[in-house]
Amino acid sequence: MALNDLLIKVNIPSIDCKGIYFKDIGNIFKNKKELNKKDLDKIKYNYIVIVLKLWFRSKTTKRTLKFNDITGLAAVKKASIIRNELKDELESTGTLAKRDFKTLNELYKNYMIFKGTSLSTNTIYTNKKTYDKWIKEEIGDMEISKVTTFDIQPIVNRMLKEGKAPRTAQSIKQILRPIFNHAIDLEICDKNPAIKVNIPKFDNTVHFDLTDEKRKILYKEMKEYKHLKFRGIMLFLYEARRLNEVLTLKWENIFFDQKLYTVEYTHSKIRKQQTYRLSKTVEEFLILFGRHKRGYIFPGETTKHVTSSTFRNHWEKLLENAGIDKMRIHDTRHLYGTTLVNQGISKEIIAKQMGHSSTNVTARYSKVNIDTAEIGLNSYLEN
Repeated sequence: MALNDLLIKVNIPSIDCKGIYFKDIGNIFKNKKELNKKDLDKIKYNYIVIVLKLWFRSKTTKRTLKFNDITGLAAVKKASIIRNELKDELESTGTLAKRDFKTLNELYKNYMIFKGTSLSTNTIYTNKKTYDKWIKEEIGDMEISKVTTFDIQPIVNRMLKEGKAPRTAQSIKQILRPIFNHAIDLEICDKNPAIKVNIPKFDNTVHFDLTDEKRKILYKEMKEYKHLKFRGIMLFLYEARRLNEVLTLKWENIFFDQKLYTVEYTHSKIRKQQTYRLSKTVEEFLILFGRHKRGYIFPGETTKHVTSSTFRNHWEKLLENAGIDKMRIHDTRHLYGTTLVNQGISKEIIAKQMGHSSTNVTARYSKVNIDTAEIGLNSYLEN
């Protein structure tokens, strides 16, 4: 039977399925010419082969993807992302690079190029820093298909022995899992050795304590901070934005008439464009600061926008003014989450403002204080 006889076109309206074909090796879908979501629901955690077709300058290029332990729908979603990335590569270079890597270091470089458009600059920087420090010299020169769980586990163990927290050691697994999945898709290896790496269980609930009185003092100092540019950054942070999201905001992202602003997907941690309400405080600041049609809202002196290192100097000054001994910039998000949880605001509402992909992430901030617990108990006893 010819290859084309095995290929069945996939068509799901909610997913870009152009050029995606299911290879029906087991003749599961006899005589079907097209598969829909209902068909894909029948394929669960099997060996799945997807063939991608790309057209460029009257020529057809094919790529075969192989998936293990995955649902049919999940395989198609991954295939759609990969196809779009390959399409971008084909249109920009005129060809697809050969996937004939031997070492883990070579694969890592390719993977970071491959995922460059779907990872934030901050994630790329953090991943590279961790990879170079803990992985590159240790197992980077090993042949990809020969790397085992027993090669990765000692790296994690060494981190823990040196006093690194389990959540920090977990980053090794988080970096290597998608890289080896990439290798499986490229048919370089057939198993992912990072999956079974053992990480000690840890509580990832966020603990950050700041009294309501201190929180109000902090907010007052932010609103009165003498350097106007950095005051604006602080006000956005207070409303649960991540620092990188704020520093990369442009005037084009602000919609005064609708009282909204957006964070572009390239700067969003969940890689989706996020829309937020423009609060009265932030709106008044932007008007005071001076509205522009385009460009970064917070330009740097010698850089395109204010850098995190420059802002940290002002952050330390703010804490000094507010009489707060220690507080990380990212703790503004923890402060927002824990404060609203203790005010009885639903996780769905909190998740929306914090830009979480699900309320499971928001649950990390659910450290309820004793006063809130008492209110809940009284309500329970009285009703």
